[in-house]
Amino acid sequence: MLFFVIFFTSKNSFANEVYQNINQGKYYFLMDMDNKEILLSKNADERIPPSSMTKLMTAYVVFDQIKKGVVRLDNRCMIGKDAWRKTGSSMFLNYGDVISIEDLLKGLLAVSANDAAIALAQTTAPSYDSFIKLMNSKAQELNMKNSHFMNPHGLHENGHYMTLRDLATLATRLYEDFPEYSKFLGIPEFTYHKITQRNRNPLIKKNYDGTLGGKTGHTNQGGYGVVAVVKRENRRLVAVVNKAPNPKLRENIITELFDFGFENYKKINFFEKNEVVAKINVWLGTKRRVEAIIKDQIDFNIPRNKSTEDIKIHTEFKSPLYAPVEKDSKIGTLFVEIKGLKTIKYDLYAKENIDKVGYIRKIKRVLEYKAKKFFKSKTS
Repeated sequence: MLFFVIFFTSKNSFANEVYQNINQGKYYFLMDMDNKEILLSKNADERIPPSSMTKLMTAYVVFDQIKKGVVRLDNRCMIGKDAWRKTGSSMFLNYGDVISIEDLLKGLLAVSANDAAIALAQTTAPSYDSFIKLMNSKAQELNMKNSHFMNPHGLHENGHYMTLRDLATLATRLYEDFPEYSKFLGIPEFTYHKITQRNRNPLIKKNYDGTLGGKTGHTNQGGYGVVAVVKRENRRLVAVVNKAPNPKLRENIITELFDFGFENYKKINFFEKNEVVAKINVWLGTKRRVEAIIKDQIDFNIPRNKSTEDIKIHTEFKSPLYAPVEKDSKIGTLFVEIKGLKTIKYDLYAKENIDKVGYIRKIKRVLEYKAKKFFKSKTS
């Protein structure tokens, strides 16, 4: 388990000409996708309309249904009146069309089709209402505590909301849980009924370096929003913008967020997963010492003007430990302190079981200990 004490960068620390568009934003969030470290944040936990970014949860539920074998990508379904009549962004489904789940997903994520959202909700769950229930239950499973869905498309309804933090969590989990389907989030254009539409994601449109994908959104109540994922070398960042007053400012803010993250921070790796960090003495155990390991890879972002000399690492643990010691039990803590910035705390765990010695060996160990103590006192 990783515990972060995060230093939230003040908006005034980058209030200059380079990042002037970020300063105009009221809702933005930037996070390292792999270690969940927050680099920038403003109003990240306010419940606001997510607009068509809702469709990421629609996609998550459909991918989950595919993974469980409930439906397949090549399943074909007939379009009913509800999808055909849906207003707003559309892939231009007609009543009676027969179309695959795969093409509906492409329409949902590439061109933000509301008709595709309705069709998917009606065909990948027992009913439309049960699909909405799946959306909300999945949100709870993903620890999205400030999200609630009333529909699969994001058109405004009272009680339909998300936060920027939850949107970043959802985008992250899409890539973590369904890597085989993540390509749907980066489709640049989609053609249906000989009508070609381009993805509205400004980073995809401008071929921003390292863009993997994401989703845009817009309603009168929610303004202009976008969530996106960008990868460069060993770093994946996820950023969210919402309630921008126009699409140009949305584009400028999301671009500057990623510029800020990649230009001002570098990622440092200190320990690999399950690497031994310390060896701790064990009293009256079948082994005299137990190896303490870190269960997660330790890497974090630091400002580019910082060096390894600014980083201090130390461990805290009780020594000796009393046998028995159970494998995977918490036996200490590792602290990583970056001078003037933040402290990160990691739990240390026992690599193996250390049983208690038998009676004879116990007596022998106690005698050895007393003998060492005696001779030490005589020589001091």
